[in-house]
Parts: sequence; C-alpha cells; structure tokens
Amino acid sequence: MIVLPRKDGTGEVNVTVRGMMTDGLELRPRVKLLEGRWFTPGQREVVLSESIHKRFAHSNVGDEIQFGKGPWRVVGIFDAGGSAYESEVWGDVNQMASDFDRQGAFASAYLRATDPVAAGALKNAVSDDQRLKLDGILETDYYAKQTSSGGAIKLVGYLVGFIMGIGSIFAAMNTMYAAVAYRSREIATLRVIGFSRPSILTSFVLESLLLSLLGAVVGIVLMLPFNGMTTGTSNQVTFSEVVFSLRMTPMVILAAVIFALVMGFFGGLAPAYHAARQNILTALRG
Repeated sequence: MIVLPRKDGTGEVNVTVRGMMTDGLELRPRVKLLEGRWFTPGQREVVLSESIHKRFAHSNVGDEIQFGKGPWRVVGIFDAGGSAYESEVWGDVNQMASDFDRQGAFASAYLRATDPVAAGALKNAVSDDQRLKLDGILETDYYAKQTSSGGAIKLVGYLVGFIMGIGSIFAAMNTMYAAVAYRSREIATLRVIGFSRPSILTSFVLESLLLSLLGAVVGIVLMLPFNGMTTGTSNQVTFSEVVFSLRMTPMVILAAVIFALVMGFFGGLAPAYHAARQNILTALRG
C-alpha cells in the first residue's frame, strides 16, 4: 500500500502498488498503454491506471510520486478495460522489493492456464502441495473477495430503486385515474358504438405502458452524462481504495426499460379495470 493525495484536495487514501516483472505485462493482454511508455526494469519508474490518473494528484506523465525510500517517476498511463487493475500502480518488482525491504519474497505468483480445466487443476495442485505453503485461487475469485465491499452499494441501489418504483406505481395509477375521470364520456361513447370492456381495459393499459416507456427514455437520456463517471470506495480486505466506473451498458438500459414497463403495467391496471367497468348511462350523464 502507498498513500496518494486526491486531486480535489479532499485528503489522502491508500492505493495498491504492484511490483512485477516485464513478463507480467504479457500475462495481461487486456491492459493497453494509453500514454507514455512501460516502466524500465531496475529504474524508479511507475505506470498508473487511467482511473488513478484521473483521481489523484501528481499523476501525469513526467510527475514524481513519493513512496518507499524516495521519488518515483510516472512514465505511462494504461487502460485496464474496467478490470480490477484500474485501482493499481505498477512498477519494477526488484526495485520495489528494495524500497519496501522485501527481497527474496513475493506476495503472489500470477500464472495463466491454457483452459478452465487446467486452471482448476493448477489451483488444487498449488493448494494441496504442502511444500509450497501457498493458497491456490482463481483470479476471478480473488478479486470478487476484494470487491465484496461493493455489495453494500448495490444493495442500497436496489433498495432505493424498489422504494422509488413503488412510488412510481402510485404516480402512474393517479395519472391514469385522472385520465379515466376526464374521459368518462369518451369511454361510454366507445361502449355504445360497440367496443367491449376487454378492449377498453387493453387500451388504457397500453396507454399506461407507453407513458412508462416515455418516462424510461427520459430517465435514460438524463443519466447519459453520468455514464463512465469514475468514483471509488474502500476495500475492506486490503484497506485501499477500489476505483470503479458507472456504466450504462445495453443490459442496464434493457433492465431500466423492463422495470419501467412493469411499473406502468401495475400502475395502469386498476384504473383500466375501473374504466372498463363504468356504467354507460352514468358516464354519459356525467
């Protein structure tokens, strides 16, 4: 862990720094260099993720970061494709081992298997070999444990969405009841000229669904400026900051549309039923 000051001046936080060999870059093909160059072995040089670059001070190419036994020069910015590496700073493993007095020992060994079956066998072999005294764990499981603190954020999001969804159902119901009351003569006229009660009910439910769909489109458009916004939270396992982005993927947009349609259906069902059950003569006199 190293301590870096935030760009907005709100304080300092722990950030994960990883010392690696140059082979480590080849083991991570998803990571792409955006600016500058990779670090040179044996030099006090580091590369930062784009998220770290955006959030912390002294993180431009050519700047110096103070940690360990002295300054380290920033020589590159990389994009980790939204993976957990977005929260890390990378440098030469031997130089970092010297700075942190950890020569002859490594925190982890990163291996890439040929396929999932080989990965599972390798994990079990490492864990079962008592000579190694190592824990074998898949990378996905390792980072899933580290990012478990994000579960609370998702829970709050679902809870707020559920509460607002209930409110939206009542809002839709109120809107549709008002529409039914305002158009009672129109509904009665439709009944007189031959429209059945199921057709009246269906038309009002469809109207409610269309209004909900319009609301979903407006909400999605209003959220587009926040797409890709980067923020962070504390990692309860390593006590460092985990950087993550808010992304509106096609699946998120689809879920929002479906959620809106469900709210529109339940919000419009009762008013539509009321419209279909109206007495014709009473509605015409009203």
